[in-house]
Amino acid sequence: MNRSPRSARRRASARLPLALTVLLTLALTVAATITGAPRPAFADDYPSWDDVLAARASESAKQDEISRIQGIIADLQEKARAAQALVTQRSDENEAAEAALASGQAKADALAASATAAATKAEESKKRAAMIAAQFVRTGGSDVTSMLLTSSSQDADQLLAQLSSASQLTQAVNAVYTAAQQDANTSTTLSAQAEVAKQELTGLAQAAQDALQEAAAAQQAMVAALQEQNAHQSELQAQLTSLQSDVATTEQQYQDGVAARAAAAAAAAAAAAAAAHQGGAVIGPVSGDAQALAQELMGYVAAGQFHGSSPDHIFEIAWIAQGQDVENCGIDVVILQAMVAAVRAFGSAGVSDISRRCTGQIEGAGTASAHYKQGGGHAVDFTSVGGMPTLGANDASLALIAVLDPIMPNGSRVGQSNCRYAAGNEPSFINFTDFADTCNHLHIDDF
Repeated sequence: MNRSPRSARRRASARLPLALTVLLTLALTVAATITGAPRPAFADDYPSWDDVLAARASESAKQDEISRIQGIIADLQEKARAAQALVTQRSDENEAAEAALASGQAKADALAASATAAATKAEESKKRAAMIAAQFVRTGGSDVTSMLLTSSSQDADQLLAQLSSASQLTQAVNAVYTAAQQDANTSTTLSAQAEVAKQELTGLAQAAQDALQEAAAAQQAMVAALQEQNAHQSELQAQLTSLQSDVATTEQQYQDGVAARAAAAAAAAAAAAAAAHQGGAVIGPVSGDAQALAQELMGYVAAGQFHGSSPDHIFEIAWIAQGQDVENCGIDVVILQAMVAAVRAFGSAGVSDISRRCTGQIEGAGTASAHYKQGGGHAVDFTSVGGMPTLGANDASLALIAVLDPIMPNGSRVGQSNCRYAAGNEPSFINFTDFADTCNHLHIDDF
């Protein structure tokens, strides 16, 4: 499996079969109800099918209902656009705050290092001055007048020469002391500047944390807005078509149609899945196209072979399958391939976290999480394969590692090393490197 640039992962939407389109819409509707993201306050007075049928009683009532439905659709679309724009704004603010914090940290570190170096130099200057002063005392500290009166002419000449040297030594001592004082002053100044810079870091760190929280809240609101739009727009469009085409559609007829198309899609997906993994014996060639991989995974969702947990990240896959390019909600092709390979190899799989950046999850490891870093979507947590839980060191986990290790990029990571070391069954790896993690899932990433 080769890594693909993000631009290649977000392909333009291909024309989907009608049954799969309906299926993906249903999947997003379900995801909207179980995701942990907060939901914005949308109007809960969506028109019922009884309202649509009643509006057919008169032309004016029908036109009023058409205008009402068009207004609701436009409102949903506008709220989704506004939510996406806010995500862009908050993301930019978060990046600016993080850059300011990084710059402040670099400044504080540089000042602290300079202050330490200046303090060291000042201390060395003081020691040098003390040594020279001691030498001066030894040279010029006697009773010079008495020595001149009692000395011979030759001795007096020598003493005067020593006094001349002592005068030069005094000048040297003074210069060294001046330099030492300057070094001490520099050290004090730099230490004060370093302390100020360190104090400023508290404010910068808080600003960065606040910006991160606001960006996460905006992301959650955007996801909720898009889920709200997906959950209702299909039915609203059907109601609008019923009014505009003068076809008296009842709610039961609409729901029967949705159910029939979903059932057909599930059957087709199940047949495609069986052909793809040939009864679980062979994984077979895995596509390198993100949308095709996502569509295959959503087929497994329809067939009951692939599921998420709480919060459910399946909607991230559904959006890619629909060709939607949602900010911060992309999934790396390698991770999509790993999920497809798991279902093909074992007949079913369950996952929990995929892109925490998409869901605005900053608990736990926060932005350092492999599920959040580098735009998100570079990691997946498997909770089960083949109907068996993956606990990091159990047979299901070891079997999944054996399937994925040969086909993942070299240097990809697998978690739960501590679980396997404790169990004494850590395998040798071809491409994986491992790290410690909680023993309630199997983490895979492509870093």
